[in-house]
Amino acid sequence: MRRRRFLDTQYGIRKDGELFMIGDSPVVIDTDDNITFKGRVFRGTLGLWELLRRKNVNAQLIGKDDLKT
Repeated sequence: MRRRRFLDTQYGIRKDGELFMIGDSPVVIDTDDNITFKGRVFRGTLGLWELLRRKNVNAQLIGKDDLKT
C-alpha cells in the first residue's frame, strides 16, 4: 500500500481489471516490456517505464528519446 503513493495512476499506466490502461485506452505489454498503445509500438526502455509509472521520476534514468516517446 505504501508503494502506491509513488505510482502515477492518474496520467500513467494503471491496471483496470485484467487490462492495463493509459487514460481510457488499453495498453499491451509484450514479453520484452515493449508497449503497444493506440496501434503504435514503443520500445520499453527504463526511462520510458519511469515516465509511465512514477509521480516523481528519477531524471538520470530518462534520455532524450524517452521524452520524445
